[in-house]
Amino acid sequence: MSASKKSFTKESKILLLGGSGYIGSHFLRFLSDQGFTNVWIGGRNSLGPKSLKIDLINPSSVSLIKDQKFDFIFNFTGQVTNPIKKCLEINTLGIKNLIRSLGTSTKLIQLSSVGVYGSGDFADESTICNPETPYSTLKLVAEELLLDGLSHENLLILRLSNIYGSSQPKGIFAYLQRSGKSDQILDFNNDGSLFRFFLHVEDLVQAIFLISRENEWGKQVILNFVGRDKFTIPGLIDLFEKNLGFHYQRNFSPSKPYDNMMNISDELFRKMTGFEEKYNLESYIKELK
Repeated sequence: MSASKKSFTKESKILLLGGSGYIGSHFLRFLSDQGFTNVWIGGRNSLGPKSLKIDLINPSSVSLIKDQKFDFIFNFTGQVTNPIKKCLEINTLGIKNLIRSLGTSTKLIQLSSVGVYGSGDFADESTICNPETPYSTLKLVAEELLLDGLSHENLLILRLSNIYGSSQPKGIFAYLQRSGKSDQILDFNNDGSLFRFFLHVEDLVQAIFLISRENEWGKQVILNFVGRDKFTIPGLIDLFEKNLGFHYQRNFSPSKPYDNMMNISDELFRKMTGFEEKYNLESYIKELK
């Protein structure tokens, strides 16, 4: 399949599905700072002149997308883990509805997860996927539906690592900060060997912008993108204690962690974009004081 390059410019008509969410709102702000003005928001509660009330699991509302003839669509939905039924619906019915709504020239950028690889010593884009959690399994289902339903020249799937950054309402960072201030005992459902790559949200949105501009559509449909900061859970707790003066009581279970890949290559992404991080995890933690 031949690769093509479609210009991602300030004149492009862009839709951010889930654009009011955590990653979507940061990307919207980044595009605005770059002078992009023809950017629309799609979501169940979207309001404003460039907003579409779209619920991906409702076929009639998703049909609004086709009428608008967007050049680029970024799908920031489907990142929920609880309730899992919601995750199931968005990553199955929602994806099928989205496929039916796309025009023949619309480019779709889908956010996925490196969790689809499961556990092991090393993964790159050629590694066979073996997800071990419901969330990662459903992200892989969404990928397969898109790969089967869209021309590969119109699709880019970004498999991401853990995201952190400003005003993050939940996740491991919020948990550690909240627990440190309350002397709450830390409870984990694994033995502490869980290993994760961490990527700042501001670095992520810049990277999404770069790949949208530089991508040769159809050449590499799936790309990993992970952060350079890598920690086990105990290592991350140590970093909080060192920089914030907390002292945690830690309670680990004997269970082995799921989706625990020790090394993940994103060299293809970095070569295509020339991307380098501006943020690092320890500096971010210091600013939490």
